[in-house]
Amino acid sequence: MNDKSHSFLVDWSINFVKNKDIISKKIEKIENGKDNFDLYIKYKDREQYFIIVPNIADIDSIIQRINNNYYFSIVTLNSKENFNIIIKNWNRLISFKFLNIIFVNPFSEMDKKWIIFPHTHHKICDESSLQTGLRAMFEMVEPIEEQQLIARITS
Repeated sequence: MNDKSHSFLVDWSINFVKNKDIISKKIEKIENGKDNFDLYIKYKDREQYFIIVPNIADIDSIIQRINNNYYFSIVTLNSKENFNIIIKNWNRLISFKFLNIIFVNPFSEMDKKWIIFPHTHHKICDESSLQTGLRAMFEMVEPIEEQQLIARITS
């Protein structure tokens, strides 16, 4: 994992959660590195841990770190590889009630991100149309590979 792309996505994630909280003002604390997670956010009513990986190469090590006791977010680049890994591991991800996955391309000319809650999505979505529905969301944000991100943030 490249440090530049990782720290860029950490900063992006902090700005994202702060912007989402402007109205509700529920954030009490934001911490980097707590319990070996990239970000920890203490809200008035819950705690949320962030795993920030530009490329989800090792999904097993991510799955081992999440459970149903806390809220978890995986922040990753909106790349074909990441999308395919999530699809391939869908049935493993739907068991985590408080997990969401945020696919990001901060430089997209269209939407900058899309978010999926596998547990909830699985309950309301017809399995036969799952991949079509997810692909439609994926295509609302331009795809970006880690090398492209690095090129954009270092130029």
